Amino acid sequence: MIVTVVPAAGRYSNLPASGRHYPGCSAACEASPMLTLQRGNHHGLLIAPRWPSTRIQLEEEVLQRLLDAQAMLPVGLRLLLTRGFEPSHSRLGGFRRLVRRLGITLFRACYPQRRDEVDAIFGANGHDIDGRHVDVSLVLHGERLRLLPLGVFTPPRWQHRRVARYAEPVARAKRSLQHCGFELHCNPTEALQIHCDYRPR
Repeated sequence: MIVTVVPAAGRYSNLPASGRHYPGCSAACEASPMLTLQRGNHHGLLIAPRWPSTRIQLEEEVLQRLLDAQAMLPVGLRLLLTRGFEPSHSRLGGFRRLVRRLGITLFRACYPQRRDEVDAIFGANGHDIDGRHVDVSLVLHGERLRLLPLGVFTPPRWQHRRVARYAEPVARAKRSLQHCGFELHCNPTEALQIHCDYRPR
């Protein structure tokens, strides 16, 4: 299936005058060209929006750098884009905040010794600011690598096992992303979600 790339204004009638962005996006976001990606395959980059989203919005330059990173990887290893810009004032923004609050409560109950990780794991991490913050998963020989089978609630011991099992492809993917200007999150759990911030050089 070929993914459809649609400028934001092509799908939303209530966008600002620029015709490129969601209502409520930041000034930095408004100043940058944005694209909306539908689920599918875009020139080798796989697109699978994380529920409840049905599309991913990101800056054009970020998309190109992801394509560059994909080009550096072997044929059997694919990047899978799962998350991009998420406007806090959209219809899904309120739902995400509610789910985040519930998640924080549950996480603190399950892992009281990891309270200092709550902000890193449950914060917006830039996704609500502009289209330069993305989450990427990996597909190896047609099979998606589930590095966090229980999401952020995956016990650290399980995380270590998954990392050991897929150490080589994960390391290759991360190196390619870093080479193309992406910085990886310093929190171990967020790093396994491969949260990346694009820093133009």
